Amino acid sequence: MLQLVPLEFFLRSIPESFLYILISYLFASKKINKKNYFVSSMLFAVTAYLVRRLPIHFGVHTIIMAIIYITINVFVNKIPIDEAISSILIGAILLLTCEWINLFILNDFLKISIQIIASNPMMKTLYMMPSLILFACLILILYLFIFKNKKKDQKNVFY
Repeated sequence: MLQLVPLEFFLRSIPESFLYILISYLFASKKINKKNYFVSSMLFAVTAYLVRRLPIHFGVHTIIMAIIYITINVFVNKIPIDEAISSILIGAILLLTCEWINLFILNDFLKISIQIIASNPMMKTLYMMPSLILFACLILILYLFIFKNKKKDQKNVFY
């Protein structure tokens, strides 16, 4: 069972949820509705917390969360299902890559034991923050790349 402590929920899961939902808006090239964005992000974060409390094996929660993510994007954000599916796949690949890079640096360059980090929720949250920041930076680059190619009259995606 993979559980989150409240610290991880607030410092990791909520920001990660906002980034995941932002990816779906980016790939759908849809203007961001602030209310739907906030509601869907919080709903995704809370369901991630609840799913991780289920007595299931590691990896099964990822599949359940992908289905929930797609459902939230289709029904709350009105994003087409094919774009919701592609955004969760791309988002998961980006996040896993960022986490792998972070763990590689921690383990190989800084010589910090991953087992010690994983055993302490506070240490895990703090040591994994660089991967979340890198994930946010990659999404910002995607945002700049996607919307730089759009017409100049569509500069603001927030309304």
